[in-house]
Amino acid sequence: MVVHRKISTFAQFARSRVYAYINMKRTHTIGFDATKANDNITGRGNYSCFVIEALSKACSENTYFRMYTPKRQPNPSYDALDRLANVESMEPDGSLWRKFSGLWRLWRLSHDAQRGDVELFHGLDNRLPLGLGKRDIRSVVTVHDMHFVSHPTSILPFKRLFNLIAMRSTCRRADRIIAVSESTKRDIIKYLDIDGEKIDVIYPGYNPIYGAPISDERVAEVRAKYELPEKYILNVGAQHERRNISAIIDAMDKLDYEIHLVAVGRRTSYTNRIRRQARSAAIEKRLHLLHNIDNEELAALYRGATALVYPSLHASFGTPIVEAMSVGTPVIAAKGSSHEEAGGSHSIYITPNDSNELAEKIDLVLNNEELRQEMIRRGKEYVTRFRAEVCAYNILNCYKRIGIDITDDRYF
Repeated sequence: MVVHRKISTFAQFARSRVYAYINMKRTHTIGFDATKANDNITGRGNYSCFVIEALSKACSENTYFRMYTPKRQPNPSYDALDRLANVESMEPDGSLWRKFSGLWRLWRLSHDAQRGDVELFHGLDNRLPLGLGKRDIRSVVTVHDMHFVSHPTSILPFKRLFNLIAMRSTCRRADRIIAVSESTKRDIIKYLDIDGEKIDVIYPGYNPIYGAPISDERVAEVRAKYELPEKYILNVGAQHERRNISAIIDAMDKLDYEIHLVAVGRRTSYTNRIRRQARSAAIEKRLHLLHNIDNEELAALYRGATALVYPSLHASFGTPIVEAMSVGTPVIAAKGSSHEEAGGSHSIYITPNDSNELAEKIDLVLNNEELRQEMIRRGKEYVTRFRAEVCAYNILNCYKRIGIDITDDRYF
């Protein structure tokens, strides 16, 4: 059983004073909205954990990092961050704020950050608490996507309006904005009327576990555990309608040979829809839906796949594309989005809803070994730009632009 540290803001205040006397080398304190880092093991949760870990390692001697989360949830990745010497997890102080955690995250968090001597607060998931500027705390926000505006049918009108107002407020209050792709930057400028000079494009990195060697034996073990065939294509991401898994099923039905699809991601109502679609196409036995897969097993699934097929209708960046290439798996993704930034010119892109084109490209990658090996080679070269130290360096430069220099010269 893991025992979590629950530290009140009063204890945080006292500890910060003691810490200042004990270790004078650490002269800066950075705060993070770590809500997604704690309660989401995919997508933005992985991004949040990645950024915190990358910065904590890059600034191990001179900076202290505080992760603020409304309610501590069991999460091995987050727990590992909390065990780092210069990282600490914080929760609301008092039962009232824990009960109204959403209000705490919006309004009270800036007060708690000030008591913790935070001089820069980084919102890792499209949001910043109110009141940071009044408390003389500089702010940076990472914006992942604007799909609720660019694809309005994907969200209810009231929620779309709320998100638009909240996003515009956040971006106008932030001292700097980090966009995870050029595509996202263009949307911020277009839909929120924000000056492009305020925005830094910093690509997300990938978990180092995907760059580590994976043995054929380990691949076989994971494949046997989930009763998967030797040859399959892979899709990764929460199983929402925008993932467009239905297009992959349509494409599979058009091929004149059998290929299996392994879809890894959080279960949603859409999961049942794609299961029914596969049953109607008589390919249900070739559809494998997996949930709650950890990074180590997912790396083995990437390694064993013939290709990652990622025809999402819209996505913030496409981290699975980078993860696949780092393992050595060719990528077929959607054109006209940030996927082309994630995948590079060597990957293959299709019109998302054109199942005929998708079937053609799947057939090409599966049956042209020379092409596959070229995609694998160039993919591994391309992903070097997404290394943790590159991401950390660019984020630290973003902080420096607003007067907070925490660069550790021994690291860079």
